[in-house]
Amino acid sequence: MFRFEYETVLYSLIIIPILIGLYIYLQYYRKKKMEAYGSSALTRRLSAEDSPAMHHVKFGLFLAGLTCLIFALANPQVGSSLEKGTRKGVDIMICMDISNSMLAEDIQPNRLEASKMALSRFVDKLQGDRIGLVVFAGKAFVQLPITSDYAAAKMFINIVKPSLISEQGTDIANALDLATVSMLPENDKVQQKQLSDLTSKVILVVSDGEDHFPESIEMAQEVHKLGITIHTIGIGNTLGEPIPLRDKYGNPTYKKDRDGNTVMTRLNEEVLQDIARAGGGTYVHASNANMGFETILNKINSMNKTDIQEVTFTRYDSKFQIPLILSLLFFFIEILLFTTPSKIKQFLGKLQHQFKGKAALIGIALLMTLPALQAQTKAELSAIRKGNEQFKTAEQFRKDAMDLMAKGGEVNKRNADEKMKKAAENYQQAEINYRKAMETTHNYDKANYNLGNSLYRQERYEDAGKAFEKVANNQSSSKDLRERAYHNLGNSLLKQEKYKESIDAYKNALKLNPKDMDSKYNLEYARKKMMQQMQQQQQNQQNQDQNQDQQQQQGGQGQQDQNKDQKDQNGGQGQQNQDKDKDQNKDKQNQQQQGQNQQDKKDQQQQQQQSAADRQKQQDNKRQLDALQQNERNTQQKVSKQQMQAGNKTHQEKDW
Repeated sequence: MFRFEYETVLYSLIIIPILIGLYIYLQYYRKKKMEAYGSSALTRRLSAEDSPAMHHVKFGLFLAGLTCLIFALANPQVGSSLEKGTRKGVDIMICMDISNSMLAEDIQPNRLEASKMALSRFVDKLQGDRIGLVVFAGKAFVQLPITSDYAAAKMFINIVKPSLISEQGTDIANALDLATVSMLPENDKVQQKQLSDLTSKVILVVSDGEDHFPESIEMAQEVHKLGITIHTIGIGNTLGEPIPLRDKYGNPTYKKDRDGNTVMTRLNEEVLQDIARAGGGTYVHASNANMGFETILNKINSMNKTDIQEVTFTRYDSKFQIPLILSLLFFFIEILLFTTPSKIKQFLGKLQHQFKGKAALIGIALLMTLPALQAQTKAELSAIRKGNEQFKTAEQFRKDAMDLMAKGGEVNKRNADEKMKKAAENYQQAEINYRKAMETTHNYDKANYNLGNSLYRQERYEDAGKAFEKVANNQSSSKDLRERAYHNLGNSLLKQEKYKESIDAYKNALKLNPKDMDSKYNLEYARKKMMQQMQQQQQNQQNQDQNQDQQQQQGGQGQQDQNKDQKDQNGGQGQQNQDKDKDQNKDKQNQQQQGQNQQDKKDQQQQQQQSAADRQKQQDNKRQLDALQQNERNTQQKVSKQQMQAGNKTHQEKDW
């Protein structure tokens, strides 16, 4: 532990900026006085031995020495040994509910975050008390053993989140039991009266009271018999509030029960009131940001505070010698220096005079090239920074618009449209800046990748694919950037319904990162869409062939009807003529009819063969589609299995 023994001495550092301002004024005043005697060029020649640069160096050394001297007078110290000491106070154990129901947003930003902020303010107001923390849901564990280190307490409070406990529920009884054990002395032979006289002890329960464990009342009574007071603070409202859950993209959903109904979490004041009554304490309903901790703090301060044994840093070693030595060193160097030009500077001046011509040429060349390179680099960096800021702003507008659309309603829809327009404008501005960043460096991979993202959001998928392809094919780019470029290239091609090309892009992404689950899923999806596209094309071709056959059959029927009419006319004329011509016409008609029957049989056989071939193709396509769907189900099962391995089973009595 580090500290200054005399911290008030550090206020003397304010003299440093005062001296700097005074020095600047004196330099300005001196310059004006010199100009009063003659021109500036003449005065510089007359005072050639006086160096302004050496004045600045000497003043800087003086300020450094003065600063170190002030630090030495404040006496910096480092803790070197631990000793036991005592102070008066109360032992306070906080039992904080971190179940999923504490994510309800009836208190902003939500119940858990509001409780954490209120607890931090509560810790800041403690004086001499010790504090510990127990977190609980379906189970409980000690997050922070009881201590007087308030900084550590606030740090542990801030890192509390529902994922610390996988088993959900609200087991207040287990939390009270664990908090009591943490506050009791290690000697089990201490009698109850002696235990009550050791120190004042308080357990503070912060919860929404959705308790599915009825033994909490009995546990509170047993704890109070040991001389421990239990206060409770109820979080939330009694009307009910849904439990929001957000995916990795920030999109909100709500907790569902096993029947698919939205879970409504309500404050159970009756349970918390009964616990406080059984524990001899007070129940407070958290109705605002203060959360009722002021009332509990007043109750604690009114208790009889006893001596608390603790371990503190009580012995410190002074380290003023280090800044003092540095101060003397700076003052000594400042005294040795003169305001005349240094010998080193004179030596360098002679060398510069000897090689004056060459130095001038080299200097001119550098001045012509260096600023241009710096301007180019600054312009590119500035453009890509602006593009990134505009793209980030556009993404936020787009996210807000999606949230409003999810809520429904005409007003939300209108507001969502306005935000989408703003997002589109920012995407366009980002595109312009990304293109500026590549005016001189066309293969700037980061700018190309960001340009592809902005084009993709504008639904210009073909242009976005070209930008991603440049990054993916650039072997000098990082492996991670190329993998993401291949993935986004596959997405762009997928939007254009170029399924075969998108499959190749996802495969290349998986070659660079075989563990990318998003690329695996998109690859299977692209394969499925390609199979559906092929099946649709075959179906369209089959429908086209059937339409052609129907047209041919209709044409043949019409020709047959025309021939029949003509035969009837010829038959009528033959009726009027001789009987011999009639017999000949009948023979010709019979021959034509036989030929037509043979042609119909041949067409029917061809149609049967064609139908059998089509049925075989449909069966093959169906088998391929079933295999693809089975592959996709296997992939989803693997993903679900990996997610299930990350946590334990939920409590059977409550799943939120």
